[in-house]
Amino acid sequence: MSAREGMGAITGGSLTKSLEVRLDPGKSAGLGEYLVAPLAEGGELLGMVTDVMLKSAEAGATSWPPAAGDDPLSTLLREVLLDTGVYTAVEVNPYLEVGADGTTARARRVPRHFARVSRADQEVLNRAFAVDEERAAVRVGTPLGMDDVEVFVDIEKLFERSAGVFGKSGTGKTIATMQILDAMVRNNDDARVKKERTVALIFDMHNDYGVEIKYQGEGAKHRKSLKQRHPSNVAVYSLDRTTANTDAPFAIGTQDITSDDIDVLQSTGAFTSQAIEAAHECEDRFGKSWIDEITADDPSPAVLRRTFRESGEPDDTNWTKVAQRLGFHPGSFENLRRGLRRFTRRGFVQSGSGQFAGALSHIVKTLQGGKSVVVQFGRFDKDLTAYMLVANMLSRRIWNEYSDAVERAHGNPDREPNRLVIVIEEAHKFIDRSMAGQSIFGQIARELRKYNVTLFVIDQRPSQIDPEVLSQIGTKFCFQLDSETDVEALVGGMQGRAGLRSVIASLESRQQALVFGHALPMPVVVRPPDLTEDFRAGASLRERMGAPANGRGSGKLYG
Repeated sequence: MSAREGMGAITGGSLTKSLEVRLDPGKSAGLGEYLVAPLAEGGELLGMVTDVMLKSAEAGATSWPPAAGDDPLSTLLREVLLDTGVYTAVEVNPYLEVGADGTTARARRVPRHFARVSRADQEVLNRAFAVDEERAAVRVGTPLGMDDVEVFVDIEKLFERSAGVFGKSGTGKTIATMQILDAMVRNNDDARVKKERTVALIFDMHNDYGVEIKYQGEGAKHRKSLKQRHPSNVAVYSLDRTTANTDAPFAIGTQDITSDDIDVLQSTGAFTSQAIEAAHECEDRFGKSWIDEITADDPSPAVLRRTFRESGEPDDTNWTKVAQRLGFHPGSFENLRRGLRRFTRRGFVQSGSGQFAGALSHIVKTLQGGKSVVVQFGRFDKDLTAYMLVANMLSRRIWNEYSDAVERAHGNPDREPNRLVIVIEEAHKFIDRSMAGQSIFGQIARELRKYNVTLFVIDQRPSQIDPEVLSQIGTKFCFQLDSETDVEALVGGMQGRAGLRSVIASLESRQQALVFGHALPMPVVVRPPDLTEDFRAGASLRERMGAPANGRGSGKLYG
């Protein structure tokens, strides 16, 4: 093992807040870097730098600083005071105890005063972020200021619970998501049976995963999509019939849409709460054809018969009197009719039963057969209402298929379906405080992995996600966020959250992320790997470096 770089000595602090480390002359450390110190009882303490401070041994040095200039007296005073009367210190959040035998545990002890502190190296981080030799891992990036160090995350553990990628637009959320999904699909090649595969149902709002991914970095402005990287393991369905290179078009019939499907559209402003209530009543009254019935210019005889069944029909029948008879304000009923009319004019919506049942059956068979599915929106990529309706419709029904399959298995793992990860963008629209109790996505997050289904959410406004649902997101990738409420929503309740808030505030606008949660033993600030033009799926770190295998096991390192 190569000698570690000495950084300084511990001069104070506490386990529950942070340790203070006085840096040696000439040394510097940045937010998010890892430092390690020996424990008196054996083993080492690993922590993250969460603050950098300028300190003084006594007030005089800072009250009367040396004069500016290059004259001999000023220069001499500065040389005498620097790193003696004044010095640099860092605060380090203690997270993990790392034993000499490779065991790890949450930090419960602190080093002694003046214990020497070193910069963490690959060897100690390998022990800290150890991945089972028999399990696959994905590279999440290099810790800041430690370009020679790599951090990997166990793919299985990552998707044991729901996961999320959060950050402003343009920070690298799509690239990070792409690399994680690429590793997941690549890992499926090593599965012995289909049920051991973890597959994804990706609602691709901006057409990044099916055709080609838009890239804002250097070089070509496009990169290969998930489908282009794994053509035999990914199927693409498109709502836009003009989209090329898809496996099948996707259409929805008006009779396929239930009132439960449009519940989530209240958060887009498409429908008022009273209009949603009216939709449920209309479906109960008018059956599967309720949308065709209430979007007609005038009420049909069947509508009048079912509306005024307890009394005779009025002489002058119109939708206002239908609404009043059903117990709804005519304005709310008209809001429902206008919203549904606008929606039925979209090109992928057809009158009647359409092709939805067949497409749904084919998607379920594709997923349970071990392939991931991308649902593309083509020219509807800016239509949030269409995105939310389709995602809700498919997810509710596929969730039912998976939960039924698990129930039929009666606890026999060999009969259970494979694992499914549902990927949604603009997640706060589906699982905000008003909708989380009604949304299928809130239910999936709360159920954890009871029915072999988890979520992978991508969002810019985590503060708008229901706190109960957000607490069930196991592993979080946090890119730059401007809003303090968004940051607090993610780190609230975390050990050392004050320091983590500072770390998030220091992230650059592109390709820097704080990763923490279920799949990692401690938070880590990383620069995710670039999605280069020659990025090769499944390439391990050793393969990229041209180094021989170390013979430690058969675990795969992806990304």
